[in-house]
Amino acid sequence: MMSDFEAQLRAASLRVTRPRLAVLAALRDHPHVGTDAVIELVRADHPTVSHQAVYDVLRVLTDAGLVRRIQPAGATARYESRIADNHHHVVCRSCGAIADVDCAVGHAPCLTASGDHGFTVDEAEVVYWGTCPECATERTPQRSASSEGST
Repeated sequence: MMSDFEAQLRAASLRVTRPRLAVLAALRDHPHVGTDAVIELVRADHPTVSHQAVYDVLRVLTDAGLVRRIQPAGATARYESRIADNHHHVVCRSCGAIADVDCAVGHAPCLTASGDHGFTVDEAEVVYWGTCPECATERTPQRSASSEGST
């Protein structure tokens, strides 16, 4: 039985290889990871796969539209396999964590530009910036034991 990944590769006229399958699996299980993390994830199961092979696979899969490369301002490139919709991202200013954000209202309202200058718009990229819950908790001032007793 052919896996979903094999079907995706064949539909994109790409050969089915172990490195390609491993990269797709890594991105399915770990969205928004950088190249180094993809290499670690792939090599955990396939230690003989080279760094260059992973770089090449990411490029090929991105070019074929099977993987999306995102690069918020000031951050390293990250990859995800969620490509079937026009969604956005929220990025933590402290730790760089990234999460998916669906379009806010209705059917992809972000594709209706206020002024498209004659372009046919087929994708919108919105990045929300803020602080993730973990970093917000770390920033919450904690009263120290020494300050509690003094007045």
